[in-house]
Amino acid sequence: MSLRIRLNLLGLIPLVLAIIMVFFITSQVMLIQSSSKDDVAILLNVEKFRGDLTNTKQALSNYAFNPSDANMTEAKASLTSVGKQLDGLGKQLTVANQKELYKKISEKFNTLNTDASQALEAQNKPAVNRQAMRVSGILNDVFLLNKETTSWYNQNQENTRNKIQFIVLCSIIGSILLVVLSLVLSFILSNRIVKPINRMVRNAEHVADGDLTVEIADLKPQSKYEIDKLANAFSIMLQNLKSTVQSVEKVGEDVNEFSINLTKQMLNLTESSNQVAASTEELAKGSQSISNDIQSAASSMANMKDDFEKNVNDSKQSLEYSDEALHSVENGKQSLNNQQHLTEQMANSTSKISEAVKDFNQYTGQIESAALSVHQIAEQTNLLALNAAIEAARAGEAGKGFAVVAEEVRKLAEDSSRATQQITEMVKNIKNGILSVAEATNEGLGISNQQVDSMKVTEQSFQTISSAVSSIFSQLNGLVAQLEHSNVKSNEILSVVENISAVTEETAAGTEEISASTEEQMRSFAHLNDMVETLQKMTKTMKQELDRFSL
Repeated sequence: MSLRIRLNLLGLIPLVLAIIMVFFITSQVMLIQSSSKDDVAILLNVEKFRGDLTNTKQALSNYAFNPSDANMTEAKASLTSVGKQLDGLGKQLTVANQKELYKKISEKFNTLNTDASQALEAQNKPAVNRQAMRVSGILNDVFLLNKETTSWYNQNQENTRNKIQFIVLCSIIGSILLVVLSLVLSFILSNRIVKPINRMVRNAEHVADGDLTVEIADLKPQSKYEIDKLANAFSIMLQNLKSTVQSVEKVGEDVNEFSINLTKQMLNLTESSNQVAASTEELAKGSQSISNDIQSAASSMANMKDDFEKNVNDSKQSLEYSDEALHSVENGKQSLNNQQHLTEQMANSTSKISEAVKDFNQYTGQIESAALSVHQIAEQTNLLALNAAIEAARAGEAGKGFAVVAEEVRKLAEDSSRATQQITEMVKNIKNGILSVAEATNEGLGISNQQVDSMKVTEQSFQTISSAVSSIFSQLNGLVAQLEHSNVKSNEILSVVENISAVTEETAAGTEEISASTEEQMRSFAHLNDMVETLQKMTKTMKQELDRFSL
């Protein structure tokens, strides 16, 4: 629970309790007010009913004394008004005794109302007078009802006074409980807020005195309460501070040890610098002699470089010639391949023509067979037509029509026979032509095969030439690559020699600078030694400050 919610609860709980108490008092007062209003209304209605009933008695008596229309109308109106009041009064009564008296009054009045109405309609003055006398009995019952309601009202007033006293007592007790409960809740909530804050204040005082061994108990990492979050953050801060102090102390020890080692190294470097100064003079003398020898070698390497460049140029020219020859061989080989491909295509075409001729020859044979079949069918049809003509002649007049048909069939058979003979002659001519074409295609196919074999021999020759030229080209290419590589190496060697010469000259100049720098370095070492001593003093001071903390 967050601090804001706790503070809100601290203010809302007394307010809610006060609202509940006020609501209770208000509801009780409203209940008492409603009850009192109903009780007074019942008393007033009973009194009014009693008065109106008395007026009804007087109206009946007036009619019995003076039976006029006005008195009759007044008497009927009084009876009607009293009846309505009696019905309304019955709805308000709730007590058993009151209801019993009301029932008795209602029965008597209903009887009275019926008899009085009949007497008035009959204008029977004695009967009306008797009904007026009967009203007195009802008035006695009304008196008893009035007495009963008055007693009931007084009892309700006593109960109301008791309720008011109870409300006052409850209000006093509720106020006391409200104050006590508010004080208890305020104490509990404020104690839960102040107690962890006081604990953190004590821990902070210990940390301020340098005591970092403080342990914070009852941590709640998952809590959303701001005080718990503050305690968690304080614990993390304490751990980080402790780690920082330990790290600084460790760094101080390392720096102190480093300064001691650095002092030792300074002494060793001072001795080494003295030895370097002595060796530098000897190095300068040797560098000058090496520089002279290297310059002579550089001159010889330059002459050798010129010879390598000439050999490389000659090899490149030979390589170009062999490359041109190789391209020519490749072009011839490509042309030969194209020619061979065309020859193969022509041979394939010739072979296809030969196959087509064979198929066509078969088709002509089939046509000839079909024509022979048609010829045979025509002959049979002719025989059938002759037989039909003979039968028609035997039939006489009845077979004349059939004879005509047979004659037409015979003519068609003869025409079919002649047509099949013509087809047979044409098929023979086609077969002779096909045989000529077949012989020509076979001869062309043989020539194409011979040409393909010749192309293959030529291709093998070109392949041999191409292999030889390729080998020569590869050897020349390798020779050129080797010469170029040798030329590059010679250039590199020449460059290295020149660099070595320059370096030796720079080395000779540098040795003199080293001698001067060595003296300057000696002075720097002395100054650095003084700074190391200052660093040691600062480390001791930091150590004294860190000793104030207890880890």
